[in-house]
Amino acid sequence: MPYLQVIATEGVLDKADQDALISRVSNAILKAERAEIDDAAAQSLVWAHYLALPKGSVYVGGEAIDEPPLRIAVTTPEGALTLRTREELISEIGAIVNDIVGLFVGRLNHWAMLYEVTDGNWGAGQVLRLPDIQTAMNIPQAA
Repeated sequence: MPYLQVIATEGVLDKADQDALISRVSNAILKAERAEIDDAAAQSLVWAHYLALPKGSVYVGGEAIDEPPLRIAVTTPEGALTLRTREELISEIGAIVNDIVGLFVGRLNHWAMLYEVTDGNWGAGQVLRLPDIQTAMNIPQAA
């Protein structure tokens, strides 16, 4: 039940690149959570928001810029990712961003930030614990 939020400057990505970024990062998150990418139940629980900030409202080194960096925030339930799958996810997000926006000389093109919601603090009308979420996403639970 991951939540993805991408923040960029308005016009940095066209609609096709925006859609590709959200789709590819969403799939990378599912892969990191050990969900089947083609599973409709898992896909239905990956929510994402793409937020475009007005030009001149993103700063690097105290100066406004109108090109990337992107901020990619991924929120998952506590325990959904291991140290290894976090590292894999950060690496895959980096490759996706590099593919879509290209590398930048002298600075980063994105920050990827991973957040966990403490078990018992995720819900939709009721508290959903990690096993409940994994069941809803058809993720096999560790024995």
